[in-house]
Amino acid sequence: MSSRGRYEDYSTLLYLVPFLVSGIYGLALWIQNGISALLPASVYLTVTRDPYVFIIGSLAVMLGLMLEVNSTDPKVRPAKLVSLGSTLQSIATASLILVFICALYANGFTDVGGAATDFIIGRYGLVFPAMLVLLSYLITAQFRISAFGGNRKLLAIVMLLLVPASLYEIGKRSTGLGLAVAFVFLVAGFALYLFPERKPAPAKAE
Repeated sequence: MSSRGRYEDYSTLLYLVPFLVSGIYGLALWIQNGISALLPASVYLTVTRDPYVFIIGSLAVMLGLMLEVNSTDPKVRPAKLVSLGSTLQSIATASLILVFICALYANGFTDVGGAATDFIIGRYGLVFPAMLVLLSYLITAQFRISAFGGNRKLLAIVMLLLVPASLYEIGKRSTGLGLAVAFVFLVAGFALYLFPERKPAPAKAE
């Protein structure tokens, strides 16, 4: 198998991490609380409101993107970014559908109002697919970020390292503010890492 094929396999596994982590964590909590016919609402809310589940899932998807982008020939990278944008939107759609189905299951598939309330209260269940959709548009857009020159990747790494720090330090004082700041760092960091810097076209000789 070629190295490119291996990277694509690794990326596929990384794209599954958000679903696996949420499922395994939720199942462990469910067993701890006692298996019942319906998913306990407390388990649903614990999983969807856990910042560490959100961070692990987000970083896994971003790492999968990095592997695919770096293993792609620069000449076909723009087309690859378009394909990855579609992949991100598919992951976001699957995540949103699964989260809502779980909310319905936690409310017996009859209390739609209660399911909708839990769906909204479980904030990361909404933030995660929204972040993926936003990122899908960012990586397919024709942005030019050249102000940081050769230090783009270094700055991207610094911003990504600030994500968990923001969630922990700022989140201790204000959960919403911590989430907002971390989200900005996350998107900006991966935007800097993924978007190739455009070089000005050479002037045509007269």
